[in-house]
Amino acid sequence: MKGGLKSAIMENEISQLREKVKTLEQEVSVLKRQQIDINQAKELYLKIFEEFPALIWRSRLDKLCDYFNKTWLEFTGRTMEQEFGNGWTEGVHPDDFDFCLKTYVEAFDKREAFLMEYRMKNKLGEYRWIRDFGRPFFDLDNSFLGYIGSCYDITEIKDNELKLIELNTTKDKFFSLIAHDLRGPFNGLLGFTKLLENKLPTLDPEQIQKIAKTMRKSATNLYNLLENLLEWSKMQQGLNAIDPESFVVMTEIIERMSDIQESAIRKEITLKYDIRNDLMIYADRNMFAAIIRNLASNAIKFTHEGGNIVIGAKPMNDHWVEFSVEDKGIGMNQHLLENLYRLDGKTNRKGTEKEPSTGLGLIICKEFIEKHGGELRVESEEGKGTTFFFTLPSNMGD
Repeated sequence: MKGGLKSAIMENEISQLREKVKTLEQEVSVLKRQQIDINQAKELYLKIFEEFPALIWRSRLDKLCDYFNKTWLEFTGRTMEQEFGNGWTEGVHPDDFDFCLKTYVEAFDKREAFLMEYRMKNKLGEYRWIRDFGRPFFDLDNSFLGYIGSCYDITEIKDNELKLIELNTTKDKFFSLIAHDLRGPFNGLLGFTKLLENKLPTLDPEQIQKIAKTMRKSATNLYNLLENLLEWSKMQQGLNAIDPESFVVMTEIIERMSDIQESAIRKEITLKYDIRNDLMIYADRNMFAAIIRNLASNAIKFTHEGGNIVIGAKPMNDHWVEFSVEDKGIGMNQHLLENLYRLDGKTNRKGTEKEPSTGLGLIICKEFIEKHGGELRVESEEGKGTTFFFTLPSNMGD
């Protein structure tokens, strides 16, 4: 009897154990299926990342990267092995590296999302602006696994931002010129006309001539400034269409130098020419006149009374002529040289006799020369003088 009872109890316990084992096996089977589903999901996500148009990266708990998608590798032209760990940082621009690393590490330690912009080298060796969105990612149990990021090439956006800044600077400079540089010459002219109106009967011929010369000087400065403003305005609107033709250099310069010659005479500056009488170029006449006018005017402006200026030209080869405008004036320091063609540069300075200077003339020269495919460069030493060199086509490009 007792033996039968024990046997029944054992069979019941074995039956219960079997049920538990069966239940466990079912639970294990479910977990296996879930794990398979999770792994399949992970593989699917990775596959999506591979073809995603953004540059995707992933980092581990040690902050080192262990994954880059196909788009990233195609952008950099490097292999997964080369980018692995911190290898990807080799492509970051040296000027952006410290900022990039600091942003990443600080966000990682706080488990916070971040957004940063930096320059990264592409497969062509060009630095492109990248906008990088990084965010922490977690496992199903909410345990922290690392960071995942997506990057986008925003170089065109950056370029547009810089153009917008430049346009705003241009606008500010324009209003500054209207408000200040034009007002000065006008006030001078108005002052002298008022003086003549009130005092003319009491002035002797010598005094009248002196006032007339001063008025002529103010009017010339005002005219040159208006000429440059007009050319500059056309440049901003893209209206400076080039219309080249062949002409003799020396003949054109002589025809265009009357006002400039007067400025030189007033300061007793000698203008010399080192140009062959038969030298020809193929260029836009009006643009050439603006280039010579501005460079020669600047040379006179920054040359002391009694100085010399030499305008030269010589063939470089069958296709190009190199011009030079040389003075022995006050010259320029390194800061001025580095900011010559920037409207926002602090380069405005008056001439040796307080002649006004806006900086527009050189910008116009550079624009017109480059429209011809030429180049403008400068050599200068403070206190010793300046020489501007520029190139223009000598023929029709045959």
